[in-house]
Amino acid sequence: MITNNKRLYFYIASNLAFLIPFPGRFAYSIIMVVLFNIQMALVTLFFHAIHRLDIASMRNGLLSLAIISLAILYKQILAIICPIAALTLGFCFFLPTLTSVIIEFFFLDYEHGFKNHLFVNMKNSFFMSIFVLIFFFIRDVFGYGTITLPAWKRIIVIPLSYNPQSIGASVFLATIPGSLGLVAIFLAVYIFVMRKIKIVSNVGVDLLSKSDSKSEK
Repeated sequence: MITNNKRLYFYIASNLAFLIPFPGRFAYSIIMVVLFNIQMALVTLFFHAIHRLDIASMRNGLLSLAIISLAILYKQILAIICPIAALTLGFCFFLPTLTSVIIEFFFLDYEHGFKNHLFVNMKNSFFMSIFVLIFFFIRDVFGYGTITLPAWKRIIVIPLSYNPQSIGASVFLATIPGSLGLVAIFLAVYIFVMRKIKIVSNVGVDLLSKSDSKSEK
């Protein structure tokens, strides 16, 4: 059985492909998070449809065709809405595709039905999306000194009074090594917090068991 901690580690590890190659702008993360969530829902739907139709032998081919087609369609629609984003992201459109397939492949759950499976997947996808948005927001603000948002035919750039050029460490966040360092910081904080929570919960369980034993006596 896969524990929740191991599952989260796998989500973060598989999404390194989602985080690292992307331009460190908040606007692009919004665009790709939307695609990621659509693909996660579609992958879940397709797995259950293929399972019900009893054509598991064709699963990989059908699934790959569906999500790649979705990525291409999404990119073409984006080229109409915001051409600069479609041009800048380029091959990055296919990285959420890879991520969603890997995640869903390792965490299949047919036993509890489509609705429950979809709910669990979209909940996990939601938390992953929040992490991605926070990650790119930090890179945008501290690496570039701006907040960017997608808009019709353009990217809105909101300059901040903060100048990242004044602090070399901030500019570092805009680079690929900087993004790797930021991921490492997030992981370190998460591991530290989870360990503290586990210690507190274990102490609480011990105290509860001791109180129960005394009451029995």
